[in-house]
Amino acid sequence: MKICRVKKKSLTVLLTALLAVGAGACGTENSSDADAGLEITDISDTGDTETAEPSDTDTENSDNAGETSDTDVTSDIPDAGTQKNPENSVTVTFRETLDETKADDGKVIFTSSAQIPVVSIDGAADIAEKINADIDAYYDAFSFDETLSMAEEDYAASLGEDGWDFLGYGTEISAKVTRMDDAVISFQITVYDFTGGAHGNYGSIGKSYSTVTGELLAFDEISEDYEAFHATVLDYMINLAETPAYKDKLFDNPSKDDLDSALFRTDGWVFTRSGISFLVPPYVLGPYASGEISFMLPYEKAYDLGLKEDYRYNGNFVDERYYIYKYDPETFEPVVDGTPDCYFDLDGDGTEEGLAFYGQVVDPATGESRYAFYIDGTDYGDVINDELQNIKDNGYMENTYALCYADAPDGGVPAIAVLFTEFGDGEDSNGNPVRHPRSFLFGYTKEKGLYYLYWDEGFVTLPATS
Repeated sequence: MKICRVKKKSLTVLLTALLAVGAGACGTENSSDADAGLEITDISDTGDTETAEPSDTDTENSDNAGETSDTDVTSDIPDAGTQKNPENSVTVTFRETLDETKADDGKVIFTSSAQIPVVSIDGAADIAEKINADIDAYYDAFSFDETLSMAEEDYAASLGEDGWDFLGYGTEISAKVTRMDDAVISFQITVYDFTGGAHGNYGSIGKSYSTVTGELLAFDEISEDYEAFHATVLDYMINLAETPAYKDKLFDNPSKDDLDSALFRTDGWVFTRSGISFLVPPYVLGPYASGEISFMLPYEKAYDLGLKEDYRYNGNFVDERYYIYKYDPETFEPVVDGTPDCYFDLDGDGTEEGLAFYGQVVDPATGESRYAFYIDGTDYGDVINDELQNIKDNGYMENTYALCYADAPDGGVPAIAVLFTEFGDGEDSNGNPVRHPRSFLFGYTKEKGLYYLYWDEGFVTLPATS
């Protein structure tokens, strides 16, 4: 069977720190013409383009520099271009690649893509170069040969007497910035594989660098006493696993050893704007339906346990959350009971409120959809729905929201930022739909309940721009 792999230059896509960032790119290892005896057709200069759409799981690998295109990360100011931190002039763009492997009948049987961060630091080009070299080495280590061979064999089998409708296989690598300041720049890199079946599988790793030295930070280097830090952080996570927000996501009663091996992987952690996040892929501690589970160590707790001063975070707190999608295992009806998914002190009074956010709850009597947002058992979904009346006409709300410290009219207490993306009418120079993100912020006190504050352009979860 003759196979042709096609390389396409990808278009600029909107990337936000809110999305579990899906976007395309590719790999270096299988870019050789000798791989699997493939015939390579280069169409990067023909004007043929393809838009990479964001997904909840995210994606993949790198390729030759001549086959990539630069994609600027959008900031919280529309059209601001690159994602930038004014404190130390750190800028991140993303280089993207896309490979397609076709059978001789034109069927696309395998797609590989990658989104590769490129760091720039004004006045410190050597440090940026050191970070970029390590990132490139990570992407260069990928090989798609095994998945490609599987796609070839399975597609050939699907054409046999007992064949089936073959869906093209794929591997994607995506990346997002989780923290960027004058001390640290961190990336969460997600690899997604689809090799048939009901769904693909995915998992993330973290890479955190010192913006002072350019060194990749190891977990055993970020505390004053690693052994003590490890032990006390593990105890904290054991207690966290016993809370309702985690018990619903985990397999029954994970042991201390289970948690230790799952959480303290060499590349299984990342700095964020709310703390240190330990990333656990599906099936490791919970079912696929629970998704990738993030165990968060808040900075305040990390400081108490011995996080070094060098890595303390002084920016605005942001914690990203996902809608809850829970179904009755027997009836498959959605369950909207307000059981907390997480706990936060929303009003700064020293006690934490239990939060549960449900997306697109459908009224069976009328067929109308709405959002449900429970705080300590009270549903404030109508407050959100009342402020987002134009959602059906102009766009949609992403499947995440965020908790952040915002400049609120009532004194700057933590505000709940519900993020809503509005679409413009035009197209950019590459033919992509123009998107105008807006963030809607809500405050909370026990006296007022949930109340609307204001909206602002852009996504509040992205680092500030100059």
